[in-house]
Amino acid sequence: MKKISILTIASAFLMLMASCQKSPVQNAKGDGFLSFGEFSLEVDEAVDTKADPAGDNYSIEIIDADGATVKTLTYAQVKANGDMVTLPSGVYTLVAKSLAGEVPVASWENPVYGTSKQFIIKAGEVTQIGNLTCTLVQCKVTISYSDEFLAAITGPGATSVEVTAGYPLEYTLGEDGVYDQSAGYFAVGEGNTMTVVFKGKFEGKNANMTKTFTGIEARQWRQVKFIKKKNEQGDATFDILINDLVSDEVLNNAVDAEEEIIGDDPDAPKGDGGITLDFDYEAGCDEELTDLNNMVIVPVEVRDMSIKLKATVPGGILKFSVEVQSDNGSFNNALDAAGGAVIDLINPSAANDVIFQVVPFPHGEDLLGQTEVAFDLSAAQDAIINYKGTHTFLMTVVDQAFCTKKLPVTMIVE
Repeated sequence: MKKISILTIASAFLMLMASCQKSPVQNAKGDGFLSFGEFSLEVDEAVDTKADPAGDNYSIEIIDADGATVKTLTYAQVKANGDMVTLPSGVYTLVAKSLAGEVPVASWENPVYGTSKQFIIKAGEVTQIGNLTCTLVQCKVTISYSDEFLAAITGPGATSVEVTAGYPLEYTLGEDGVYDQSAGYFAVGEGNTMTVVFKGKFEGKNANMTKTFTGIEARQWRQVKFIKKKNEQGDATFDILINDLVSDEVLNNAVDAEEEIIGDDPDAPKGDGGITLDFDYEAGCDEELTDLNNMVIVPVEVRDMSIKLKATVPGGILKFSVEVQSDNGSFNNALDAAGGAVIDLINPSAANDVIFQVVPFPHGEDLLGQTEVAFDLSAAQDAIINYKGTHTFLMTVVDQAFCTKKLPVTMIVE
């Protein structure tokens, strides 16, 4: 029987988020309140220290679902202005940074710390933003040389480091072995590489060496070191190494505090908003399938079922998450390795990236406002058949009026 990682199962089920139709986002009417009464902003400046309170000059920016900035404050103003901001109901993102404006593409000794958190404002309710910890949003790079390498230097040189094309920083190296030990800070995005180029006099000859490093990310300290070595002919040469890669593991944990909703909303929605999940027989689903909570999966050599479903969300999607529940230990262990059993498709965590790499299903804020989602689970059978037990995929959908519906899909492997 064909063996497929359980990661493929999780990804296949999450493909249910692929959109068929999209409608404009509709927000519930009325204002709500963002409370800073329990808000604190801290900053982790190094990998070996604990977080300290952020400075009063930190920038606090509130951005709406359309990407427009609706409020800009300093941390000092937040603490002095009554701890409360009135906002229309809707989805927002709070961005805190040590620097107002854009992060420099490349700069010397200019670290920028920041964080962000999405929150929801409901009519008549108070949302607590909680505690946030700012972390380094750039990659820090320093240069060093081994004693043997410096002993072979016979003239001035320089090392150039570039993360964004066209924006290098140059670390100088003197003939006397004195070199620039400044820290360079580089803005990073997805899939960044770092190119390191050395030019100088090495044992009386002009030397030129280029090396590229991958996996450049925020919260890293890339310590580049040059070493002397010999080639296959026994001649002196050199290499460029990453002597150390420091990444603050603590900061990779959830730094965003969960929001706390207090107070009663007199305009709270009633009912489930007409949210439904059904077999899609018109799309070719097997008509023998009639119970979403009792789909018995048999070996595909015996039967290959067509499992096609359709979710309808008349009010437009605001939140869509999937929680995987299973009584098979191996199944759960595999899920843990893939980022956990709970996946928020609109705001996925960094740990979910491994799932995205297996199956490139849609994710992110583009899912907001969609009213119909069709998905095909047929391909999941090849993998799930290897894990006996009951596996439930609990989808929780919240629409733009904050109506909520839980939609379970259960597959049973006997």
